[in-house]
Amino acid sequence: MKRMYKFFVVTLLLLFLGTTSLVNASITGWNCADDNDGAIVMDAPAWTVVDANLHDYDLSMSGVQAWYPAHVAGDFTTDNMEDPTVRIIEDVNNETTFAWTDYHITMGMSHTFSFVPSGLMMPDGWVATISAVTAGTIPNGGSGYIGTIDYVNDTGSAIGLGEIGTFGFKVSFLGSTSFCTEQIPTPEPATMGLLGLGALALLRKRK
Repeated sequence: MKRMYKFFVVTLLLLFLGTTSLVNASITGWNCADDNDGAIVMDAPAWTVVDANLHDYDLSMSGVQAWYPAHVAGDFTTDNMEDPTVRIIEDVNNETTFAWTDYHITMGMSHTFSFVPSGLMMPDGWVATISAVTAGTIPNGGSGYIGTIDYVNDTGSAIGLGEIGTFGFKVSFLGSTSFCTEQIPTPEPATMGLLGLGALALLRKRK
């Protein structure tokens, strides 16, 4: 009888652990905006509940990027310490002085998180590489966790001046957290050469 009781208790415990591992957190509040330094100027973001049962969400935003590094910051409030998923989608208008062939987004969070590869979005013909998330200094300062996604033009087209590039990624995180993204575009090689020649000419003029 005593052995059966122990078996019954262990079975209940395993059932409880199995059930709680499937329970994700619901996001009960969120904020998101650019950091007001003018590098990127974002419109009001849109929040979409993709699947309430799976606690899956989209945060979509659009804006104009004039220089870099550019930052977008905010926070998520959850109802428990489990792990909801949010896909962050950025439609970015290129108002820099060069066409983009690379675009690099660093995500920083005050709590640990992971990237969900199935949530990646990028222009046609571009590819993306996800770095491992490590402890570090998040883009707007403070300690936390950071990871980077490198988007690279492979067989597609560069994002020219006045054109829009769409970049998206999904994160799963543990409980309420603040976050900050840093966006850095890279000039295409021809533009980089022109920028270098311009700098050289300026140096000669000064001499």
